[in-house]
Amino acid sequence: MPISRFETERYQRQLMVDGWDQERLKRARVLVAGAGGLGGLSATYLAEAGVGYLRICDSDKVELSNLNRQILYTAPDIGKPKAMLAAKRLYAQNPEIEIDAVQDTLTETNAGELAAGCDLIVDGLDNHAGRLVLNKASFDLNIPYIYGAINEWLGQLSFFNPPKTACLACLMPGDLNAPERTPVFGALAAVVGSLQATMALKYLMTGEIPDANVLLIFRADTMAFEKVTFERRPGCEVCGKAAPSGTRR
Repeated sequence: MPISRFETERYQRQLMVDGWDQERLKRARVLVAGAGGLGGLSATYLAEAGVGYLRICDSDKVELSNLNRQILYTAPDIGKPKAMLAAKRLYAQNPEIEIDAVQDTLTETNAGELAAGCDLIVDGLDNHAGRLVLNKASFDLNIPYIYGAINEWLGQLSFFNPPKTACLACLMPGDLNAPERTPVFGALAAVVGSLQATMALKYLMTGEIPDANVLLIFRADTMAFEKVTFERRPGCEVCGKAAPSGTRR
């Protein structure tokens, strides 16, 4: 469906960007798993850019300790469900798009259903076990997956495009023994969430992916970026037997 005159005015500045395809964004469907520091930020920029459909999944309620980094919530929101609040705030920012709030815990049982029908999965989770669940759903459904994580001064992200690329389980196959509460600060969540949103927009409009099998690392204490390459792990329980093929789109 062509964009309307009202949408043309709303998006006029980004329509000036070389290669921008607003109609393709309008048709896009994205699952954002987690509506905290990463997911709330990436979802905000996807909504403001005009991605036509966002499905936001988060089972948590707002806590006081969230407010140092989670931009969609305020002090009066403490105790309220994040997914519903996120959908309400994002719809207020852009009522031209559709937002589906899912107040539920991501599990191996429902991950496939949550991702079904989407063109892309964006990871806003805060635990590796949940990310591995997303990774498997991505591979099983052949839906690209943008991974992101932060810890102290370190942020990292990668783009997995099954079955062409390796998957998260190739790079980080098991329990990382992370603490129950990871040390994080808001500005780093904003950097990584913005990079995830940028990756997502580029892919949704062009079908192109960043460098395959590359982990992008940002070290906030030194303001340095680093790229680390990795390969498909032959014994990977998720994608080890997959034969590389062309891109999905």
